[in-house]
Amino acid sequence: MDKHLQHNYRDRYFEKGHWWTKIWQTLVVILVWIILFIPIMITTSTYWAYRTNGQHGHFFWHYAEGFTELNFLMIFLTFAAGVIAVFCFAMGYIQVRRARGLIEKWPMFDMTKNQWEQRRAERFMTKRFGDEAFRQSRRYYTVKPEQNLSNNQLKKIVNNEEAVDD
Repeated sequence: MDKHLQHNYRDRYFEKGHWWTKIWQTLVVILVWIILFIPIMITTSTYWAYRTNGQHGHFFWHYAEGFTELNFLMIFLTFAAGVIAVFCFAMGYIQVRRARGLIEKWPMFDMTKNQWEQRRAERFMTKRFGDEAFRQSRRYYTVKPEQNLSNNQLKKIVNNEEAVDD
């Protein structure tokens, strides 16, 4: 693949220069993080004050329904964190055993079938639009009405649901 095709994006923030873009985007990011953390800090401080009877934290509000809801939220989040932890440890354990060769390494997809599908798609596209070098060397290409693909036609060709006219 050509070098210029591999880098088909630009991020002015990380390029040299563009100082106003960097300053503006940095200020926006800082503002968004502040907007995110202020409610979290208020809720955390109030809940901590509620749990310690005002010895720690600060009461920003005093609603009984809010504290009941926070108790439920803490139980729910603790349960969710436990489920996520079990999943992560199980997946980590499986990956360690696979890396050490202690369990069978099953393939993620069928390489032979994948190569066959790519060849089938390439044959179809070559027949319809010309060879790959021709297709990639053109900047503009006018598609004739009879060359248009119908809905899901390429998918049907690849899945062998539709014949490629050889």
